[in-house]
Amino acid sequence: MSDQQGQPREHAEFIRTERSHEEVVLAVDGPLYDEFADEFQRQLDALVAGGWPIVTLDFTKVKVIASKATGKIVFLLKRLQETRRTLRIRGCDPGLYVQFKAVRFDRIIDIQP
Repeated sequence: MSDQQGQPREHAEFIRTERSHEEVVLAVDGPLYDEFADEFQRQLDALVAGGWPIVTLDFTKVKVIASKATGKIVFLLKRLQETRRTLRIRGCDPGLYVQFKAVRFDRIIDIQP
């Protein structure tokens, strides 16, 4: 993928770690641009299928999240809530936290910087 000036764009990498039989963490390394939303969705689908009671998204290395990825998080939350499971966001960059507050994620998701 390239940006508007033809320069290659950073690509997000996903690292899944099972902390215990109760919790799984998906660490995202890089920006979540719209063009990577399908891969992000595949990663989220695997978390739902895994059945862990607690799903944590580690956004320590995420500085940018586009609207499609934000929508995927909302859909993930809905799917987890249907089975009484918990979604948490950790390692949230201050700018990203402001964005999440603007869409009121802080009211429906446990978010910590």
